[in-house]
Amino acid sequence: MKVKRMIALGLAAACILVPAFTATADEKVNLDAHKAPGEVSIDGALDEWNLNSVADITEKEQLVRDEGQWTGPEDLSLNISVMWDEENLYIGGTIMDDTPFMYREGFPPDMADSLVVFFGTDPAADPARTEYVAEDFRVTMVLDDYYFNTGIDRDMIADDKGFETIGEDGDEQVLDGYECAVEEIDGGYTFEMVIPWSNFSNDEIPVFVPAAGVTTAFELGMFDLDFPCPGVATARMQWAGRSMDVDEDPSLWGTITFVE
Repeated sequence: MKVKRMIALGLAAACILVPAFTATADEKVNLDAHKAPGEVSIDGALDEWNLNSVADITEKEQLVRDEGQWTGPEDLSLNISVMWDEENLYIGGTIMDDTPFMYREGFPPDMADSLVVFFGTDPAADPARTEYVAEDFRVTMVLDDYYFNTGIDRDMIADDKGFETIGEDGDEQVLDGYECAVEEIDGGYTFEMVIPWSNFSNDEIPVFVPAAGVTTAFELGMFDLDFPCPGVATARMQWAGRSMDVDEDPSLWGTITFVE
């Protein structure tokens, strides 16, 4: 039986598994993000999604932490797609997890079931940079059937241009206009979320406005907790940057290209 859970927070204002592993000029793994086909209903289903481009996170080689806590793709694996429009980033896909929704109040996002997304809002930034610039973001999003907390990690940035870390303890919702929904399936769940681009800007960092043909830095990962208590081992998988060093080194990330 399928069970659906949804959250819609406005604070301030059957996958087709087609690999999306293309290479840019500098040989980075690239994911195509298709433009959203109009209004997207955030309900956990993927009916409106173009699933021809998929970031596939299913291999043991993509496991970067607590190898002993991962027993195979049925324990944790992901197929993630991305869509966009001028106002929003949309992320959705299928997650296989034999113990889903392992989160409780007080769990930091890196020690619970949560998706982590890395991206740069300055497409002109050096793709080989080994340190974050102010326009680089690490975003954590708890995936649960009750809590959908979020955070933005900026501690690794030397000059953050006034945009500091928020939501690092896992108990906050820091993204204005964020919506997330999950729908249980056999062996896991589907999910979709919308994040307004305005969340990654301030007086010194302009709002990113995507356009067809633009490529920028991008990376995906997932944390998987299998036991209902914090502090125990939590497996982690990464898409392109198959190392824990993705947290500090953007040169390990892949890229995303916005297409019509």
